[in-house]
Amino acid sequence: MKYTLPIGKTAVLCLMIATVQAQKLPNKQEVSLRAPADMKTDGKLTEWEGKLQAYNTATEIYYAISNDDERLFLTIQCKYRDIVDKILRGGITLSINHIIKKNDPEAVMVTYPVLRGADMSAVTNMFAKMNNEKSEAHDGPVPVGELNTLLQNKSKLINIKGIKPITDPAISVYNEEGIKAVSLFDTGLTYTYELAIPLKYLNLPATPFSYHLKINAPDETPLPPNGRFAPPVVITATAPTDFWGEYNLAKKQ
Repeated sequence: MKYTLPIGKTAVLCLMIATVQAQKLPNKQEVSLRAPADMKTDGKLTEWEGKLQAYNTATEIYYAISNDDERLFLTIQCKYRDIVDKILRGGITLSINHIIKKNDPEAVMVTYPVLRGADMSAVTNMFAKMNNEKSEAHDGPVPVGELNTLLQNKSKLINIKGIKPITDPAISVYNEEGIKAVSLFDTGLTYTYELAIPLKYLNLPATPFSYHLKINAPDETPLPPNGRFAPPVVITATAPTDFWGEYNLAKKQ
């Protein structure tokens, strides 16, 4: 169940437009896709011209999976406040199987963002504050520089499992292994998430393989400084949401 607050007419119109756009997209990506030639893992959708490949109703996110000759990319965009809040609290885990079956014992799992304790509270509370300012501005653009700076300063880890050369369960976002993850907000507080994993760590077959995308349950419930919730801090659902899909590496034409 989603818990949302009353929103202005402009926001209602934006949600209606987003709903129409989502209805035009498949629930899961149906094609293999070469990454745009100018692909950058920078938290922006410039290369995609604002349009991704699918809108998944279970997780309520837009997403695209793509690849070039060296990397596998996951790009996500989320427009809904309570879903973004849950992502900030629990992170997103991408699991890559080497086979179509869902029980691969050597699946690779990557989780980002990784926010805990005071770091998570700082980010989620500022996100709530920015939503207040957006509402006060009648759903107009809000300055998100401070929020993005805080997010980058606090989310400096990527959790890793199943990549044999990487023995640590968590690595820095500034790692030397070439695994990149970044997320940013735009002035409408839409959240964009990008992940890039070198193919050399995945050992993927020439045949289709399965992937699992999961928005994790919140690790804990953050509280504002006064120790209690005060409107309009959003209370998110605690249950994780997820879906499975299939992908085959796109060949260079």
